[in-house]
Amino acid sequence: MSRSRLFLTAGLLAALAVAAPAATPESALPRFPLYERYVGIDGSCGWPLLVLLPNGDIACLIWPDSSHGYTEGAVECWASSDQGRTWHRRGVPVPNEPTMNRMNHAGGVAADGSLVALVAGWENRKPKGWLPAPDDKSRPLTHFAGSRTRKPVPAVSRDYGVTWTQYPEISDPDDLDRRPASFGRVGLLPGGELGVMLYSSTVGFYTSKDGGATWTKRGVVSPEGRNETTWIRLANGDLLAASRTNEKPDNFQLLHALRSKDNGATWTYERDLTLPRQHPADLTALPDGRILLSYGVRNEGSWGISVRIGDPEGRIWSPPIGLVDLEGSTDQRSDPKPVRDGGYPSTVALPDGTLVTAYYTRGVMAHHRYHIGVVRWQLPP
Repeated sequence: MSRSRLFLTAGLLAALAVAAPAATPESALPRFPLYERYVGIDGSCGWPLLVLLPNGDIACLIWPDSSHGYTEGAVECWASSDQGRTWHRRGVPVPNEPTMNRMNHAGGVAADGSLVALVAGWENRKPKGWLPAPDDKSRPLTHFAGSRTRKPVPAVSRDYGVTWTQYPEISDPDDLDRRPASFGRVGLLPGGELGVMLYSSTVGFYTSKDGGATWTKRGVVSPEGRNETTWIRLANGDLLAASRTNEKPDNFQLLHALRSKDNGATWTYERDLTLPRQHPADLTALPDGRILLSYGVRNEGSWGISVRIGDPEGRIWSPPIGLVDLEGSTDQRSDPKPVRDGGYPSTVALPDGTLVTAYYTRGVMAHHRYHIGVVRWQLPP
């Protein structure tokens, strides 16, 4: 099926859903067997990354402040012991230095059950608590011209996120333009190796043979035109990646699917996974072997979280399914041109088939603040 036909089909399904009676009086979303929505962590701009821990808890790595990384600060590890309903702060993987922050993060579980994080960041940050004026709609570069990124620092926790050991920062000798930032999943490879994506002017796939302490580049996923990228190892041994594009104008800010058949040394583009302004991605293995793609939708008039279901080899995908309506994703309801911000979903699958998805939003109608939202849900049969 062609991409245009696939999305036309999705549009027709959406139109039929609107025309049909709503699943509940307060929602026009598809009927889910389970659907529970929570304000998980208030006051956090977020970029949440969920990790299912060996003891059944769910860890969540977040940027904790209500700004897009304008200030000093560091990513925190929060956790839930009740399958995503409530959350508590546990620890800080990589503390920040003065006038700097640690905000760009990736994470996962090593073969020995340790929680692994890689946290990059930025120089020249404002004091904690600083915010631009309410009427200031400029982008961060206006305030931070000349700022440089900080290289990712690996950190490992053996008590599920409470205490952390940091290791030397990761360098990319081939990247003279920018220092790489970490994003997405830290996942397992054959033999207990770990893999992660780092991006700057290029996207690289890095591996660790010592449980996350040291990392080396194995392959280049994309030489240019892409940035935030996550990945998953499929049951057939292939690696599947979903990568956000930054080229203009035809394929601006959408998701590309790429595949590696040699454990990350080389990668090949396969297809577009979303329309423009629908990004970035998370990939989750479902209990039945299929693959869940979670992603943010930032189209004018439609801000939310959507998912698609892929077959076990990641080659055949369902039409998009709306999961969360972010209602414009703003706290400036009375402004004729409000600043909007939100998305970045992350999903884990629990053993009973329940899915827990975290995302962030600048605000919804019922909660006019930045927060990490959480939805517990199950797919229709």
